Amino acid sequence: MNLFNLAKKFPTEEHALAYWMKTRWPDGVRCLACDHDKCYLIETKGKTGKVARLFECADCGLHFSATTNSLFHDSHLPLQKWFMAISLMVEAKKGISANQMKRHIGVTYKTAWYVCHRIRQAMQEDPNFMVGGPTTTVEIDETYVGGRKRLQGCKAAHKGKTAVLGLAERDGQIHMQKMKSIGLVLMREAISQRLDSDTPHVVTDGKPLYKGVIPTIKHDRGNHKEELKDKNWTNTYTVESAFSLFKRGIVGNYHKLSVEHLDRYLGEFCWRYNRRHQQKNLFDMALHNLANRKPLPYKDLTF
Repeated sequence: MNLFNLAKKFPTEEHALAYWMKTRWPDGVRCLACDHDKCYLIETKGKTGKVARLFECADCGLHFSATTNSLFHDSHLPLQKWFMAISLMVEAKKGISANQMKRHIGVTYKTAWYVCHRIRQAMQEDPNFMVGGPTTTVEIDETYVGGRKRLQGCKAAHKGKTAVLGLAERDGQIHMQKMKSIGLVLMREAISQRLDSDTPHVVTDGKPLYKGVIPTIKHDRGNHKEELKDKNWTNTYTVESAFSLFKRGIVGNYHKLSVEHLDRYLGEFCWRYNRRHQQKNLFDMALHNLANRKPLPYKDLTF
C-alpha cells in the first residue's frame, strides 16, 4: 500500500483504529485474559488527562486496549503514523534508516529507531522456516559485513567483520543469518536447521569446508575462475546477488548497524525478498504479524 492510498484509506485516527481492530479480531473483540466474546468499549482518562479508549470484559472485568499484548504494546504513537512507518518499511527494497523514518513521520530519532525495530520484528520468518524441497536447487555461501575501523589497519578491520551465512533457492526463497564463525560444527548445525533434507541439489563454491557439511551425492562445488569462462558452469549467483543487495542497503541507507541487531536486519531483508511477488499484500501481512507477535520492550533492544 503506497502512501497516497494510505492517506485516502485512513484519513482519521478512527479509520486506522477500526482497520486495526478488524485485523486483530476479524470475528469480533475477545478478552485477552479469558477469551470471552463480550467486551464493551469504554472511555477513560489516562495519567496525562488524555482520553483513552479501552475494552472491558463482561465476564472477568479486564480492561485492555486494542494494542495490548501486540507489537504496538505501550506505544503512544498514533496509528496513522504507525501505518505510514509500516508502509515505508515494507516497500523499501534496500531498507530505510531510523533517521529517514524520523523525518517522514515527524518523531524523535529514539522513537523512530524503536518503531523500526518493532516493525522489523514483525518482518521475521517463522522459527521453523526451511529453504529447499524435493524439486529445488539451493545455493549456499557465506560473506562478511562490517569491520571498517579508521586508522587501525587491515588486521583490525578483518577481526571486526561478522560472518553471515546465506541459503538461497534458485528463483525462490532465501535465508540469511549471523554466524559466530565459519567452522565445520557451527556450519553443519546452522545448515541442517534451515535446509530441507529432501533437497536433491546443493551448490556451493569451492571452499573445502562444505565437503564435511553437504552429502557428496547432492553436492556441486563451483569454481569462480571457471565461471568467468563458461556461464553454464555451476555457480552461486543467486545467493551472492542477495548478499550484494543487502550490503547496498547498509552502504546506502543504514551506513552502519549494530552486530547485536544484525539478525533482525537480515530477517527483514529476507522477509521482503521472499514476498517480492506479493507486493500488494505486504502491508496487511506485516500488520497481521504486528497483531500476533509478542511485545518487544525497549529494554530488550538496548540490553
